[in-house]
Amino acid sequence: MKNIEVLVSDYTDILEELNLTAVAHQIELKEVIPSSDTEALLLKQLSAEPTHIDEVCRSSGLSTSTVSSTLTMMELKGLVKQVGTMNYVLAREVREEYRVKVD
Repeated sequence: MKNIEVLVSDYTDILEELNLTAVAHQIELKEVIPSSDTEALLLKQLSAEPTHIDEVCRSSGLSTSTVSSTLTMMELKGLVKQVGTMNYVLAREVREEYRVKVD
């Protein structure tokens, strides 16, 4: 185990030391862009919390076959993940604008 002391003048020094600046830049570049209206609709139905495919069908108004095939394609693209039996979550965070208030 290493004991390294680093002089910190602001929060960016900590981010650089932990190599978190690169991660922040990578996340910004991975914007979710749906390739169809169906994908856009399903992205709105999903979140970081697991949602069963039946609930996605009910809330979207789409048929089970349409939802199933679209979610499968979205999973191949890395947009969603299946967690558990027929439960889906967003694989990437949907981009929202964050503002930091600096005094």
